[in-house]
Amino acid sequence: MNNFRSGAARFLGIEGVPILLAFTAVAVGFAVAVPSFADGDSVKYYLNEEVPVFIITAGLAFVIIAGGIDLSVGAVLGLSAGTSLWASMQGFNPLVSVLVGVGTGLAFGLVNGLVIVKFRLNDFIVTLGTLNIAAGLLVVLTDHVQLVGTSNETFLGIAGTTVGGLTSAMVLTAGIIAALHLVLVKTAFGRRIRAAGMGSAPALVAGLDVGRLKLYAYLVSGALAGFGGVLLAARLNSVQSGMAGGYELIAIAAAVLGGVSLAGGRGGIWQAALGALLLVTLKQGFRLMGVDPLIFSIITGICILLGVIVDRNVRRFALTLRTPQPVPAPAGDLQPATSKGR
Repeated sequence: MNNFRSGAARFLGIEGVPILLAFTAVAVGFAVAVPSFADGDSVKYYLNEEVPVFIITAGLAFVIIAGGIDLSVGAVLGLSAGTSLWASMQGFNPLVSVLVGVGTGLAFGLVNGLVIVKFRLNDFIVTLGTLNIAAGLLVVLTDHVQLVGTSNETFLGIAGTTVGGLTSAMVLTAGIIAALHLVLVKTAFGRRIRAAGMGSAPALVAGLDVGRLKLYAYLVSGALAGFGGVLLAARLNSVQSGMAGGYELIAIAAAVLGGVSLAGGRGGIWQAALGALLLVTLKQGFRLMGVDPLIFSIITGICILLGVIVDRNVRRFALTLRTPQPVPAPAGDLQPATSKGR
């Protein structure tokens, strides 16, 4: 029995196990309920469609692990899609168009990080403000220019080229997630990011500049939101106001479901990506079943709540299993000792 408890504790203590089990159950359930769900072309289609979600989830998870939050990623992704497509429509070199989109994201990441660190303002309030700024700029941009139809095939090929049966967007996204995961777990920089998220006091004791580390995290998040926007523009070849609105909530839900602690300092990139995979799988499954797409926002909110509740209780259960049970003392040992020779 003790061996079973110990094995269960080790299994439940592995990061990513709960979300992996949940994804497996959901995928099998939809495959049984809707046979077309498991069709290879269908899977590739919905994964390619949700590439931006995976990218901003990875960047947002990085920020949350560092002890912050970035509500602007969805709006920045939409604006970056607009600026990169605009640059391509103006005849700029495809590389320049990509740099314009990524640069847009980097600029917002820099503003977020500097304002939060230098003025010691709340991350939530600052990124809520930049969310509205980015969304407003996209409205202005699309009101003056109809962002539909670049003729640059090289720019469009950034997301649409086929590589080993997968689109280039999917391959690039997988590479980004893998690279960011390795940075977090295999480098001194990644360990410092995690330490910064555990609290300013421990980080200061370790001699870390928490403000600078948070700034770097916001730069990573902004750059990834920018690149996600480039891929979105290249795939759709059109951008409208309000594009990618609400993506930030999906990314937060995915990160939380993947075990990333909103308190900072705990979680991983691949686990957050797995949380995103669960959400996009739910979205595709419900779509095939004919469920109203508007209900998905309700499901997203429920997933955030369930993710926090389940993660906390699973870890408490694992800790309980790890705690050694007291061994009853022999009955004779309960009697008070008496001195010899009395």
